Amino acid sequence: MKSLSTSSNAMALRAVTWAALAACSVLVAVPSVGHAEDDPLSLTLSQNLRRDSNLLRSTNARSDTVSTTAVQGNFDKAYGRQVYRASARFARARYDQFNQLDNDAKNLSASVSSEFASNWSASLNASNTSSLNAPQDNPINNRLLRNIRNYRSVGGTVQYGNGGTWAILGTVDNNRQSFSEDLFQFQNSRQSSQGLRLIYNASDLLSFGVGPRWVRTRYPNNSTIGEAKDKNLDFTANWRVTGLSSLNALLSLRESEQGLTGSRRINTVTGSLGWGYTPRGRISYNLNLTRATNADRFQDVQATVISNVRTLQNVALDTITTSLNLSASAPITGKVSTGLSYGFTRFEQNSARDRSVTSIVGTGQQLAVGNNASSTSSNSRLQSLSWSTNYAAYRWLGVNCSLQFYKQSADVSRPRYDGHSVDCGANVTLDP
Repeated sequence: MKSLSTSSNAMALRAVTWAALAACSVLVAVPSVGHAEDDPLSLTLSQNLRRDSNLLRSTNARSDTVSTTAVQGNFDKAYGRQVYRASARFARARYDQFNQLDNDAKNLSASVSSEFASNWSASLNASNTSSLNAPQDNPINNRLLRNIRNYRSVGGTVQYGNGGTWAILGTVDNNRQSFSEDLFQFQNSRQSSQGLRLIYNASDLLSFGVGPRWVRTRYPNNSTIGEAKDKNLDFTANWRVTGLSSLNALLSLRESEQGLTGSRRINTVTGSLGWGYTPRGRISYNLNLTRATNADRFQDVQATVISNVRTLQNVALDTITTSLNLSASAPITGKVSTGLSYGFTRFEQNSARDRSVTSIVGTGQQLAVGNNASSTSSNSRLQSLSWSTNYAAYRWLGVNCSLQFYKQSADVSRPRYDGHSVDCGANVTLDP
């Protein structure tokens, strides 16, 4: 009777939320009409329901329903040669069965960019994110651990040369990552990076870049790794093939030193490739290929497949994650659009990396399952197939639904699992 009552209360809460959302949509219908398109302020309310057949990503699948209510405010304003942007999103996630995972998340960001003098431009940005660490990133025997991940970042760029053949770009970034659970304290880190890049504009549609980048990641609570120093040589290319197609590429040659004395040296090739193509027909195509280590902190910010399946063993920093994402989308009518996407991720570890993880476990932090020391190599694959549909009922009201199937093969730290999920949501945008 207790479980029935809990389920009824959850259903009632969701019904009230949907009713409130509908009421808000009616209230804002009239005032949102007729406002200028360049209004710098907007407020969006959203409600999403997700039913996942294997929420904990384990061999023994257990399903659950997750309700997420969010509010997001945006500010975007150009003033002369400056552009100001800010965003704040607050979300509340509630689980029907695994309510010990209930959590509140936030995502704050702000940036300013400016052009000055005749050939100079600069930008500053900052972000602060707090969210639940995904259950698949928890130990296999403790998937229901409510672990909150906090991430803060401050960075900037300065470029000389805005319209000529050559330009010089300097970048700097500092970020911190921390976890609420004691079991994850060894992953707390502080990272700083500096880069310098020479850019050659072959034409208005094609540019190349080359330059060094230095990254230092320190783990104050992890005496095994201590810190990692990465020396990167980056090669970039940006090509607007036609008015309907674009290509962006990054190739990094990396030498990494790990340990307080730099006792481990690792050479790695990482990078990314992005291609978008919209032919004269109705279908748009996109391809994204990424090869990265956990030191590539930007993967977490972009919320890609890699960030969704990050695991504890990536703390060794030299575990290679390769991800391929293919997608196609098309408008059915002026208000309805649909899309199909496929994702493939491959995780690679070798015996040296596994031994590093074993030494961490030996400190008393029980984070991995299995005998890592006896494993010479470990590879696994994650595949997903998704279909989504969006309906823009009005300029201020949108509805969306998606269906996803996923499958993970086993390795030394990941169990074999598969499942599917269904998401449906609605969002209302208010213009002041």
